[in-house]
Amino acid sequence: MKPREGDFAKSDGGFTRAELLVVLFTLGLIGVVTRPVWANAIAVKSLGCMENLRRLSAAWLLYTDDNAGKFVGNYHGGFVPGTSGKESPWVTGCLDWTTSSDNTNTVYLTNSRYAALAVYLGQDTTVFKCPADDYLSRAQAARGWWGRVRSYSLNCAIGEGNYYTGPINPRVRQITSNSEFGRLVPQQTFLFLDEHPDSIDDGMFFVPSSETRMPELPGSLHEGAAWISFADGHLELHRWETSEVKRPVSATDYQYLNNVSVTAGNPDAAWLLAHTPQK
Repeated sequence: MKPREGDFAKSDGGFTRAELLVVLFTLGLIGVVTRPVWANAIAVKSLGCMENLRRLSAAWLLYTDDNAGKFVGNYHGGFVPGTSGKESPWVTGCLDWTTSSDNTNTVYLTNSRYAALAVYLGQDTTVFKCPADDYLSRAQAARGWWGRVRSYSLNCAIGEGNYYTGPINPRVRQITSNSEFGRLVPQQTFLFLDEHPDSIDDGMFFVPSSETRMPELPGSLHEGAAWISFADGHLELHRWETSEVKRPVSATDYQYLNNVSVTAGNPDAAWLLAHTPQK
């Protein structure tokens, strides 16, 4: 018998929206896992990073949907939300190479006051850490740490926060909801990326502040590339072109790679700006 129209409508026991996302992501992951290209340790770490960013992006999309299109907050510096509940940062904490408690504070990743996406991630702390990011300073290693708690940052132009107190590129336009996308559509707008271990501090990634100045550098731990997610939920393994961006990790000096000078016309800096909302 042929199915009648409506036979496939959602029943009361059907999938929830979150369950459907999990199923879709799991199926995509299974497809990738079965490919022979992932049969070595380097590729396995890259796969783990990809899955982390996939989950973060799914959480970001769910939060946006649950809040009438408004994006989760995005703050930089030593910002810590108050008890009023007015701020909703995606994450809290400022990392460095010292023994500061922020480097190991998982409460800033799992408590909804400090991490508004935590509820969508099941309070899982591992999703914030790239498997290839196993760097520690000597002081941190001496404490017996396994690693710092976070490897990812969110595009400075995405979400309500304190962007305008930072190193601002006058071309960049901060957007706080789905309705504010303009010529640069969601599938072209980068969201999360793994940041260079010598550059990462807070949860906000600042794009180039001028043609020759990069306040922060993206990661290049995956053989010169970084996983990057976009505002429509898709991901890309983006390979950087220049040694000005693909720099070795020192793990010895706080903010060693912040406010970096690059050659005018640097294609990597241009790519980051081209995938960030503009005025």
